[in-house]
Amino acid sequence: MAVQRYGFIFKAPGMQFLTHNGRLESDAFAATVCGVASIEEAVLVAQELLTRHVQLIEVCGAFTEADVEQIRSAIDDRVPVAAVQYSAETRQRLQQLSN
Repeated sequence: MAVQRYGFIFKAPGMQFLTHNGRLESDAFAATVCGVASIEEAVLVAQELLTRHVQLIEVCGAFTEADVEQIRSAIDDRVPVAAVQYSAETRQRLQQLSN
């Protein structure tokens, strides 16, 4: 069965998950996107996404492996939690943006 309910969490300064969120829907698919400023907020959002019956949660590359594990633990690993990964070249280019 294909994923029909998907959640994506991104982390950036100044994000407030109660304000910075949205939902995209079609007849066959629904995606919820939420912005957070911290791992603590990401945990709360992940728990909320479970109440929306998401089947998969993905987080942006700003989250560490430890963060992803903290989210997994907080939701008792009830759905897969995956993280966006960047190639070495892309990480280098992203690092240049922050300089």
